[in-house]
Amino acid sequence: MDIQEAIEERKREIRRIQQEIAALELAEEILNKHPKTEKPKSQPDMAASILEEVGKPMHVTQIAAQIKVKFKQNVKSNNLGVMLFRYAKRSTRFYKVEGRPNTYGLIKWQQLAERLDTIKTAAALANASD
Repeated sequence: MDIQEAIEERKREIRRIQQEIAALELAEEILNKHPKTEKPKSQPDMAASILEEVGKPMHVTQIAAQIKVKFKQNVKSNNLGVMLFRYAKRSTRFYKVEGRPNTYGLIKWQQLAERLDTIKTAAALANASD
């Protein structure tokens, strides 16, 4: 092999490596647009994920139906309701919506609503005293 052939061989290698780099960069871009998300493993994790996605309290039968669609797992709504009730009773992670049977939301929403109510009350009192 003479020097000219060696140069051409190296140029072919460089083009091949550049194509591989371009393919890897494209793969990285695709992965960044659609990050791999790990599926929740427990029923509370799945219920919380569904509630986060919907953004409002839901009835246990609706949550169970969404778990079946999103996570491909059958969850009995009765069992899910008992589990959510236990969390709500301890005031951890979930709360039971008053006046709506078997309807639950995320505790952080309730805390946020309470803080907003406090702010609104304070603003109303400040306006009343003006």
